[in-house]
Amino acid sequence: MKGRRQRYIMLSAPDPIQFSGKPFPCPICNMELRLKISCKGKPYCTCLDCGIQIFFRGQEGIARLYKMIKSEEAVVLEFSAPARALSLYNRLQGLKRQKKHLEEKQGLFHHDRDRDEVIEALGEEIKRVRTELQEAKKDGEKQK
Repeated sequence: MKGRRQRYIMLSAPDPIQFSGKPFPCPICNMELRLKISCKGKPYCTCLDCGIQIFFRGQEGIARLYKMIKSEEAVVLEFSAPARALSLYNRLQGLKRQKKHLEEKQGLFHHDRDRDEVIEALGEEIKRVRTELQEAKKDGEKQK
């Protein structure tokens, strides 16, 4: 390929296993996504609620992602109080949709105890996010 710049080739690529299954926040709804590895060995993630896919293709971006995961830094976005509140609201709506979907699947005659555990865990997470939303509201009031 004469004259064609190959900017997406990793010269010293980190092991793809380093990325697989690691958490990464959706930039739209802030839901925790799990990183996957593409057929070309590069990390990506998908948010089914928002319908977006994020591909880390460039050498520099993959290197930064690897550095964040390797140092185990929390991958948390800093938001202003209103943006944080909106992000938490979107997360809350996603959790409620997931819980409702599982509750609708839970039958009276074929009761799945594992599904009950997941529904209960979602309920606890909803409570936690609501508490965080109240804190975001207080932070917003302090900034006034």
